[in-house]
Order: sequence, then structure tokens, then C-alpha cells
Amino acid sequence: MAKSLNRRLLITLGIPTIFIPGLILASVLGWDWQNDLQKIQKSGYKDSNLIFQKQMLVTTVIDGDTFEIANGQTVRLIGLNAPDRGEAGYEQASAYLKGLIEGEEVELEYDSYHDDQYGRLLAYVWEKCETQLGCKNGKRMINWVLVKEGYGEFVSYKGRAPLTYEDLLKKTQN
Repeated sequence: MAKSLNRRLLITLGIPTIFIPGLILASVLGWDWQNDLQKIQKSGYKDSNLIFQKQMLVTTVIDGDTFEIANGQTVRLIGLNAPDRGEAGYEQASAYLKGLIEGEEVELEYDSYHDDQYGRLLAYVWEKCETQLGCKNGKRMINWVLVKEGYGEFVSYKGRAPLTYEDLLKKTQN
């Protein structure tokens, strides 16, 4: 009974005693939660660097056009379709992409749409380079490299706006 009374008393006194001064301190120190909320609402979640990272370490290559990054998100190379498991070329495409980017820091560039129906990020992937195929100004687009080397094909998405690098990827494939 005494334990129960002490717990109730602590909860009754503790919450107001800690919560209310905490709110006062936050407002005195300048936490403007309304302003932060308005910024997110104006810019939209697609501009959030927390969700849509620009630089990230590739931790695991899943297949020839999909991989995981250090924050646990899955990224699909936009505008590219590599062979799926069970199809001819699957092992080769997966191994090639793994050799290019697994364990490497890459730059992700997003197009007009950022994710697909499976929740994967859709991105152009850029790696730092010096003299490799397609290297220009110290970096090259992995999507382009895979199409150029024959490990994937350009794919456009029906009912969606043209991709930023659509012409480049189409020309590379032909």
C-alpha cells in the first residue's frame, strides 16, 4: 500500500514538476516548434535530408540495380532494369554492381519522383573516379555505367514525367 501511494504521489507531483518547467525552459531558450513545423510543411518531406540522403555509404548490394545504404534504406537505380533472380545475367550484374559500389561512399541524386511502390528510394548514383569509363570532373554515374557495360537496360516509367538523364541512358543503350 505504501509503495502504491508513493508511486501515485510521484506521478502526480513528478509530471507537473518536470514537464511544466521543461516547457518553460524550452520556450525561454528559443525552441520554436511552430516555425520548425512550418518549414517542413513548406518544403515537403521530399526535401528532407534525413529521409533523402545525398551522400551515403553502400552497405549491401542486393542485386544488379538495388542496394542498401548505411541508414538501412533500400535504393533502386532509377531508369535502369537489371536481370532479376533466376534470369540470365543476374549473377553477373549483381557481382558487377557489388564490385563498383559495395563498401563505398556514393552520392545520390533524385529525379522528380524519389521513391517507388515498394518504398525504395529511386536515385542516380554517382561515385568518385579518376580515369575509369565515363569519368568526368572526378565522378561518374553508375546507372550509365551499367547500361554501357550491358548489365542493365534503360527503362522508362509509364504515366510519369521523363527522367532527367533519359536521353543519355537511351543513347547509351543503342
